[in-house]
Amino acid sequence: AREQGGSSASMFSRLAAMLQANNPFAVVLEEIAKMLDLLDKEGEQDKKHNDWCVDETKKTSDDITTKANEIIRLTSDIDVLDAEINDPETGLKATIKSYEDTLQANYESQQTETKDRREENIAYQKDISNLVEAEKLLERAIVVLRKYYAKISAEIKAEMSLVQSRKARNANRDDPAPPATWEDKYKGQSEAGGTDAISMLEFILTNTKKEETQAHSDEQDAQHAYEDSMQNLKDEEKSTQKALADARDLLAQKELSLSQRQEERTKTEKEKKALDDYLEKITPGCNFIKENLDLRNTNRENERTALNDAVSLIEGTPAYQEAMAVAHNETLGECKEICALNENVVACKACLADVTIPAYCAGHPATSGC
Repeated sequence: AREQGGSSASMFSRLAAMLQANNPFAVVLEEIAKMLDLLDKEGEQDKKHNDWCVDETKKTSDDITTKANEIIRLTSDIDVLDAEINDPETGLKATIKSYEDTLQANYESQQTETKDRREENIAYQKDISNLVEAEKLLERAIVVLRKYYAKISAEIKAEMSLVQSRKARNANRDDPAPPATWEDKYKGQSEAGGTDAISMLEFILTNTKKEETQAHSDEQDAQHAYEDSMQNLKDEEKSTQKALADARDLLAQKELSLSQRQEERTKTEKEKKALDDYLEKITPGCNFIKENLDLRNTNRENERTALNDAVSLIEGTPAYQEAMAVAHNETLGECKEICALNENVVACKACLADVTIPAYCAGHPATSGC
């Protein structure tokens, strides 16, 4: 980089050194031309560097802003996904736990109702067995009593017939009249006593059969209620299992998306940091060229003016002009004397071209002297 004032003094020091070393003027002027060219290239490089800094700083700053916005977006997505997964009330994990609890309660209800139904059925079968046995006992008792009372009735009838016969025989005798309390019919168990016992047993039998019928009806109702309840539980179990499977699938998708967003955010944060570091790295150099470009251009212009002035001064010295004349005469060679008075006449031109005057005039008829 060129500083504010030292380069011009350095260049003039080099020119002075060459002059002191008796270098030809052509070498000095060539060196000045190189210095002027270097100033032009240095100016172009400064402009290129400044333009690059402007573009690169803007591009990098824009990229940093883009990355920052992307991080904000990813963070928002992560927060939403995290809530969808982990919210204690509405999150997928809470929903899955609720489905699992529902299935567990459903399973326990099926087990409990099946156990209760089994126990109720066992009790029903035992009750029916007892009722059927009671019916058989009652039916046998009724049959026995009927036979018994039929036998008693026959015996009574026979006895009554015998009594009637005796009465007929004694009608012709003057037997004393029977006591006032005497009845000529023996009732015993022939009427209400016997029939009441049988009727009571038949009443009990009828009620027992009604109780059996009611037990069958209650068992059928209980079985239907159990089957309906089990069907509802099975339907609930099936729908809950599907909802649970769907929730688990959705949870897997959300967790994958969350992991991808987190990885993407980490990657973007690293990229943003790299851009921040890069911008921090180029900023000092870019700030320098931005703050000093006008001064550097001014210094280069001053150096260019000084060099051009030096060329004018050198070319204006008698020594330079004499050296140039000597150098020019040396280029004339053998034609130096012919060309000494005027180099534009045909004699000088023909000599320099190493042809005859007529030959030169043939090709250059407008030359002075042709």
